[in-house]
Amino acid sequence: MPPHDVHPAVAEAREISAEMRLVTRALKAAHGEHGNSDHLTAGVAGRAAASHAADLEVLRGRLVSLDSDPSARSAVIAALEERARVLRMAAQARVEERRLIELRGQADAIVAGAAASGRALTASERLRITKLRAEAERSHTPDWQDGITSAARRDGVLDALGASRIRDAKRELDDGLLLTEQMRGIIAEALPALRRGDPVLLVGETGGAKTALAEHLSRNGVRREPELVSGYGDITSAQLIGSHELRADGGATTSVFVPGPLLRAMTEGRPVILDEINAMPAEFLKRLNRILQLRPGDELGVQEDLGRRVRVAPGFAILATANEQTPHRYRGLERLSAELVNRFGANGYRVHYPDSGRPFEEFPVENGLIAAAAVADDHGELPSGISVDALARVARAAFISQQVFAGAHGPGFGDYVGTEQEIDGRPGLEESVLAPRTLVAILQKVSRSAGAVSLDLALSRFIESIMHPGDRRVLALILDGQGFRLP
Repeated sequence: MPPHDVHPAVAEAREISAEMRLVTRALKAAHGEHGNSDHLTAGVAGRAAASHAADLEVLRGRLVSLDSDPSARSAVIAALEERARVLRMAAQARVEERRLIELRGQADAIVAGAAASGRALTASERLRITKLRAEAERSHTPDWQDGITSAARRDGVLDALGASRIRDAKRELDDGLLLTEQMRGIIAEALPALRRGDPVLLVGETGGAKTALAEHLSRNGVRREPELVSGYGDITSAQLIGSHELRADGGATTSVFVPGPLLRAMTEGRPVILDEINAMPAEFLKRLNRILQLRPGDELGVQEDLGRRVRVAPGFAILATANEQTPHRYRGLERLSAELVNRFGANGYRVHYPDSGRPFEEFPVENGLIAAAAVADDHGELPSGISVDALARVARAAFISQQVFAGAHGPGFGDYVGTEQEIDGRPGLEESVLAPRTLVAILQKVSRSAGAVSLDLALSRFIESIMHPGDRRVLALILDGQGFRLP
């Protein structure tokens, strides 16, 4: 229902416009299916396209009818003019927000450039950084706020601003990583080291975007496509560094050395991501101790290729990720030796879940933004099939599960920890969590199902797939507390 102060003609025009966007998308999809399908499917698509085209004409007719009524036409024009003012103000606000982010980014870039060159900041650089950061932190009332003359206009600007933020978050999420304050901080600090060729270690709980952060650092920071190696217990040094293979050559069989991903990255000047490094065997980790000491310009004797010397090209660096080491989860993981961890020096970063440290009773803003970005369209608008309230509730459920999984003690934590777990010092969730990537997958399943799958049903499927009975009970309790009714 529209607010009581919205003219009925304006409400109808909005309804028609929203439906026209849906029908237009359906029509384009039907045309695509018609041209890329077999005869039978193409016939169905053709009939669907004709139906959508007819619906579009009906909607256009309704708009023409509204336009022919002077009173309705005047109300719609006034609403459009007000909407244009609101959008301009929201755009100004967003420009100001982005400017402050850009100022901080410029300061970080100056530091990164100097650090990558292995030199100290000049006096002018220090002054420039101080000015940039002071301007980014300066508190002032933006000019656009002078135009807020009513509660309705204020709410309109906030709605438009929210849609813009969601749109930006969607682009970031589609690109692989939502740039929260935590992520921006790690990126700003890790990039100088990475550009020098120093190794970087990212440690955290499952699903916390460690791998996505490593890929972002490589692609957007170093601007090189990384080699990605997923850790598992049976992987060998030869598989990572390279091995000899028999090849047919002019009727004869010869032995040819084929470089592995680590050696390729080293010689081509690209980062290599060692994902879940603590799932790799001790044999390789011992070899890695030496490799972690290498920097661009150094040489490595390749044992697998008769000791051939290989020079490390600029751009090579190691990005390693590791899951938390606890006695109750991540079975099959090795504890990283102190010697290995020391090779990363001060370039080890703990990647926390979104909203980490926030009290249980507060709304988890970052999880909320992830939830909205997962289902929003390219305009930053949310689908009609998932309410804002449902998104808020599932974001809060995800946040609570993440904090319980990470053992973030605080008010509310005890509600999800049994007596036995409390005595043993174990977290309330041992193997399963509604992590950010899981939250995105569940919401996208719902939004892309054309109404066939409800959020309650998708969440129940997630709960049913959990093998640990205690985790099923705790997660069901969390979801029930947020008002979800699991079948």
